[in-house]
Amino acid sequence: MKDERVLGIIPHAELKKGLFKSESCNLVVTNKRVIVAKFSKDIYKKEAQERAEEAKQEGRGRFKQFLSSASTMTTFYKRYLDMLPEDILKETPGTFVIEPTTVVKTQLKEGRRYNDEDGFEQQNPHSLLIVMPKAKLQFNFSGDIRNARSLLLGLFGKVNKQKKNKSFSKKVD
Repeated sequence: MKDERVLGIIPHAELKKGLFKSESCNLVVTNKRVIVAKFSKDIYKKEAQERAEEAKQEGRGRFKQFLSSASTMTTFYKRYLDMLPEDILKETPGTFVIEPTTVVKTQLKEGRRYNDEDGFEQQNPHSLLIVMPKAKLQFNFSGDIRNARSLLLGLFGKVNKQKKNKSFSKKVD
């Protein structure tokens, strides 16, 4: 698409495929649409190997090489910020787009906070529901919900304010 640019990413999302089944992806939000970039173990392994090799070339020891490789999982999604949307779409089979004109309703719910048995505060994943005429997509993610809300507002529009359920709503005529 002409003049399309990546605005941000909702990283480490899980697309629900059934009751106990989900698929890992990153939601790449552009100024025109959402790209659901499927996670590929092959691309991840390649990236981890490249990071370890870079650390080796810089003269870092084996432990630093290992740490560099291991940190790939937490920062892997940032690579999309430097990619063109067309390249993201071609990278992994199964990657698809969500066009705002096809979306009837979106709903974003913040994960419930609770204290575990040791007294540490925990939080369940956030939930993003996208309803289209022929499909409902349910994503769970643990990232920054304010960032996700901001990105989605810019693309999908009006926010319905509810106390427990913070949701977006877009009606298609």
